[in-house]
Amino acid sequence: MEASLTSRVGERDRGAAMVELALILPILIILLVGIINFGAAYNHQIQIQGAAREGARALALGQNASTAVCSALSSSECSRVSVAQTGCPSSSSSTSTAYATVTVSTDYTFNIPFLSLGTKTLTATARMRCGL
Repeated sequence: MEASLTSRVGERDRGAAMVELALILPILIILLVGIINFGAAYNHQIQIQGAAREGARALALGQNASTAVCSALSSSECSRVSVAQTGCPSSSSSTSTAYATVTVSTDYTFNIPFLSLGTKTLTATARMRCGL
């Protein structure tokens, strides 16, 4: 008789564990997907920061910044970014204190289930001294 009593208690515990798992699992999945999505957004930010740096370097050397930014990004991302640039002055006397500035911005959409974070604008700015 004691064997059947202990087996029933074990079955009840197993059922309670399944209910607890059913309650906690969606929260854990949302948390996991959120971590992955924020990691992808951070990776995207690093990519556009590198592209802005390449664009500033090209602009400081007198080249086209938009071409340098697009070459640093993939072709699909190149069509989605906007590039703002402030070039070097044409006079050679002020090149030691002048800077070329490139700002790259793009929209990133967070895709987390049951949470609507929407679209955020990622922006990266880079400066480089002219003529170097």
